[in-house]
Amino acid sequence: MGIMSEVKSPEEIKREIEGKGEQPTGIEDPRLLEDFTFEIDWADPRGKVWKGKFVNRILSGQQISQVGAMKARMAGGVPWDSLDEYTSDHNEKLSHLTFSLIERPSWAKNLGELKYKDLLDAIYQEVSLHEATFSGRVAAQAPSSTGSGDAIGPVENVVEQGEPAGG
Repeated sequence: MGIMSEVKSPEEIKREIEGKGEQPTGIEDPRLLEDFTFEIDWADPRGKVWKGKFVNRILSGQQISQVGAMKARMAGGVPWDSLDEYTSDHNEKLSHLTFSLIERPSWAKNLGELKYKDLLDAIYQEVSLHEATFSGRVAAQAPSSTGSGDAIGPVENVVEQGEPAGG
């Protein structure tokens, strides 16, 4: 085959650029949808497993502004650039997740009450990947299992925050 066999018409090239020239694979990344459901299965240092289903919704422009307003209020009047990196990141995650998570397990109803930063980070990581995929900043992938994969305790140790293990 020579170079001439690779020459395509302008319409073929246009369809390829627009993504219309490719045949659907039948596998669509659910992160391409506005609402994305994922599960967290995370074990804390004491062996309790925090497990649950979440639904994240892509934020609108107005909601992004509301996230910013919430971050500012959480700073309590302190200039944003004077906050340490941990506090700034933590406030960003809490504010963002408060608006974007439209469904969450009862133990995650008040995200500010969670005792484990790594648990909040695991939830935020799923949300960030959803939003990056939806917006095209990250290539779509075939569906796979979600969650941190860090669960080391037995599933029967799944607990609500504040309840003793096994109850």
